[in-house]
Amino acid sequence: MENENKRKGDELKRTLTFKDLFFLSIGGQGPFISLIAFGTVMIEKAGILAVLSMATATLVVLMNGLVIYYLSKRFSSGGGYYTYGLYGLSQRMGFETGWMYIVYSLSYGGSLMLGGGYIFNLITGFPPIYSITVVLIISTFLVLKGVKISSKFAEIFAGAELIILLFLSLYFLYLSGFRIYNPFNRVTLGDISLIWLGALYGIGIPTGYGSITPLTEEVKNAKSTIGKVAISSILIGGLFATLFFYSIADINFKGNLASFLVMRFGVIGDILISIVAISDGVLGGISFLTASSRVIYNMAKDNFLHKVLSLMKNNKPYVAELVSILGMGFVILIPTLIAGIYGALVTVGAISGIFNLFIHSSSNVSLIRISTRRIKVKKMGELIIGVVAMSLSFYLLLNTILQVQPYIVYSFLGWMVLGFFYLESLDIIRKSQNEQEEH
Repeated sequence: MENENKRKGDELKRTLTFKDLFFLSIGGQGPFISLIAFGTVMIEKAGILAVLSMATATLVVLMNGLVIYYLSKRFSSGGGYYTYGLYGLSQRMGFETGWMYIVYSLSYGGSLMLGGGYIFNLITGFPPIYSITVVLIISTFLVLKGVKISSKFAEIFAGAELIILLFLSLYFLYLSGFRIYNPFNRVTLGDISLIWLGALYGIGIPTGYGSITPLTEEVKNAKSTIGKVAISSILIGGLFATLFFYSIADINFKGNLASFLVMRFGVIGDILISIVAISDGVLGGISFLTASSRVIYNMAKDNFLHKVLSLMKNNKPYVAELVSILGMGFVILIPTLIAGIYGALVTVGAISGIFNLFIHSSSNVSLIRISTRRIKVKKMGELIIGVVAMSLSFYLLLNTILQVQPYIVYSFLGWMVLGFFYLESLDIIRKSQNEQEEH
């Protein structure tokens, strides 16, 4: 942590409060569209057992969120998971975590943007490629206007969407006559693997807190605020989502969630859902574009990436933001052109899930290592949380690798290996430069 203190000389200004960060985190979940983007696929995999997939996913995310709660109390500089790996484990692991986080943040935010474009296309017939381009342009505008403007947008629209989500859940329970049931009674032994596979997509729903940890150096009283926001947003997002899937299982729904909602609410519903789709896609975009740019910025400050990526203007790392925007465009537009918007949604969603598990596994190991440096009774709780979170994430990661399409795994492993070769090449260049200076 001494190294972390040396790094703090050139920090961004601390302007974000608990409220700003909370709504950015909820916005990062994309409360409504994340149910479409991830929930539609989760229902496809787990059927009426999606409620158990969602509950499982919430448990996994909560354990990982508790890890972030403890780690955030130790680090107040920016970079989030990258910083936890860098100072909690090693420079190499820190780089690899940041490297993987860049793809995670772009693919997670991208899946929300694709979800928004998908719903907008279903309702209006507007060409998918144009729908997501509109979402990308609005997100780009807000990101470039600054994190404070983005947080105000999130406060208005994310709050409204939580209310809509609660209304929908109560409406579906009303349709079922408020029938209370035990979802575990529907489970057979063969369903367990399906529940876990559904959970891969479910973890994408309440993980908006993954977008706030890189913003640490812009948060007031960061060591206290980050952890509290992470836990609050997970509990609210996870509980609302679980209630939603419980309610639709109560009416025995197992089809395409997006099509069902569009057909159910008529013209007025179509208009409202169209607005929510675009706003939610934008919420996901601004949250994770901002997050990825802060990781790139901090990696550049630490000389892992080119120094030009750490340039600032008006308290914003504008070059890193532009690179993130270009990366997001690639992540959402190319798969859509190749596989269509639903195919892109499934692919990008799965990629975000598997990268999510990797970066959280890294942070879990960071907490375990820090907690075991000096064994104390008060740290035993942290150690237990770290071990449990690591076990859950590692099991889900292995289960996922065995069950998702091979090209998803190849993308994951390929990006990891590319990062390894990049870092090795960087080390060789640095050693050559040092040897030349010595001579």
